[in-house]
Amino acid sequence: MRNSKALTRLVLLAAILSTIGGVCTVRSEDWGPAKQYYDEFIKRPSLQMRTRARLKLASSRHPGAFKILSESYAKPEDPKPQVKYLLTSICANHFSDEEFDAGWTEWRNKFAKSEDAWLWYRSLRLHQDNGHEPDLYEVANENKDLFLRASALEALCENGSDGLLAWWETKLEEADKWKEPERGLMLEIGAKTLYMEAHSMSDDQFRKTALKLIPQIEHKKTDEKTKVVMARYFREIWGGDRLFINAAPWLDRLLNPEKKDHGDDKYAPATPPTKFVGVEAAGKRIVYVIDMSDSMLKPLSKQAKEDIKKPVKKPDGPITGSGKEPGEPQPGEDEKKDDEDPLPWDKIKTRFDAAREYLKLSLRSLQKDQFYCVIWFGDEHDTLKTTKGLTPATPQNIEKTCDELDRFKGGAPIADRPDGTLKGKTNLHGGIRQAFKLTGKAPVKDYAYVAPETFMTGADTIFLLSDGAPTWDDWNCQDAREDWDQTGDPESNTKHADQPVLDFPGPYGYWYHNDWSYIIDDVNRMNLFHKAEIHCIGIGEASQGLLYGIAKAGMGQVKMVGG
Repeated sequence: MRNSKALTRLVLLAAILSTIGGVCTVRSEDWGPAKQYYDEFIKRPSLQMRTRARLKLASSRHPGAFKILSESYAKPEDPKPQVKYLLTSICANHFSDEEFDAGWTEWRNKFAKSEDAWLWYRSLRLHQDNGHEPDLYEVANENKDLFLRASALEALCENGSDGLLAWWETKLEEADKWKEPERGLMLEIGAKTLYMEAHSMSDDQFRKTALKLIPQIEHKKTDEKTKVVMARYFREIWGGDRLFINAAPWLDRLLNPEKKDHGDDKYAPATPPTKFVGVEAAGKRIVYVIDMSDSMLKPLSKQAKEDIKKPVKKPDGPITGSGKEPGEPQPGEDEKKDDEDPLPWDKIKTRFDAAREYLKLSLRSLQKDQFYCVIWFGDEHDTLKTTKGLTPATPQNIEKTCDELDRFKGGAPIADRPDGTLKGKTNLHGGIRQAFKLTGKAPVKDYAYVAPETFMTGADTIFLLSDGAPTWDDWNCQDAREDWDQTGDPESNTKHADQPVLDFPGPYGYWYHNDWSYIIDDVNRMNLFHKAEIHCIGIGEASQGLLYGIAKAGMGQVKMVGG
């Protein structure tokens, strides 16, 4: 879209903080104007304007607004799945009170397929908050759909429930009978629940549930991916930096909490780590999501070169409630450079040069039993030609990928792009979205978040590298400019003379209410059952809040460079 005659809208903080196109919180008595705004904007061609319509209507918090929005779920316009996700989240953010509970119940009961799991998850969390916790256990016990049962368990896990650990202790009696995908889904949610309830690890109920769950990590029916996910949660509970995929180390920590030396060397080898830009992860199927927007051609500053060489300090113990983000340096902490950094720094001039060299270094460190994929994003997003899906990490495949990376060259500078051109704007959401669609074969088209093949053969680890705020998504469309929209180039934040028609991104390339809540919310949806570990590397102007939000959704780390 770089050559589009219609200029893209410039996302400026001042414009956002004013009214976001008039979409500010209004009182219930303002229902009339909100409805009028909605009726006008919901007919607009761009998803951006239609999202503004829904936000304006929802901000009235009027029962009539909830009725209109919830009923529109039945016949969403294109892109149908994404509109359904947006409707669910917008309504969950604005209609949480008890007066709407009956409406939520009616809504979700009309749509009871696996693809509606996000609706069930968000609405059941509200249902529990409004005093109806027993209904969630009824769904978990009796609903015929696996993903709707799992939605109830995820809601109970996130909200917390006094009886949840006891429920799991009883449920795990059936574990030997579970088959995939139920087995993996249940064991991973069970491990997450244990992690979320770790504040009660000294209680008898915690120990009894853990004694039932931990041995399942080495059961012959447990998939390798599920073993890694369980080990990640166990590591968060009991500390350390090793991912044991057998039961003995974790049982030792459970039963001997005061013991200082657990004799880890006598246990099976931990899952080997994969490192990218100093961030370590452990998994078998690694996906790298790499920013190739034009701003990646900016020169790498001296400070950025120093920052990028520093390894990330991993958490070395259980979460203590200190309020610090995982991987965030503590005051006075001694950060050392990676002495083993072999990169050709005399040849690295730009942000993309550094990203490419670190990516090649990481790829060449992969083990032969691992799989990998590289996804780039700019105006659009795609896999590299040499990694159309999860590709075996053979030396031959890796060298083909490295050769392909070396063939990327920046274009000549143009207006608003003084450092040259690469792949355009910053469609970060599209790149992540593609990562979650991957499988061992063809990618899943729709509703990938409830497609078992994406769990079993898709990404179990995602590295995301970006250097700026998202400025684009998969649903850009030309539409009439409103008075509050500023014309310009969002990638360079350059304002232009106003034009009557602009090219608008959807809501995932737009900064709402001073945060990136819609991207973070959608990553939480994509990873609700997938349980991929997500690590983020931010260079330059990358949004720290956004990257921490994404990493939190994947229990990952964040490394900020030169920002």
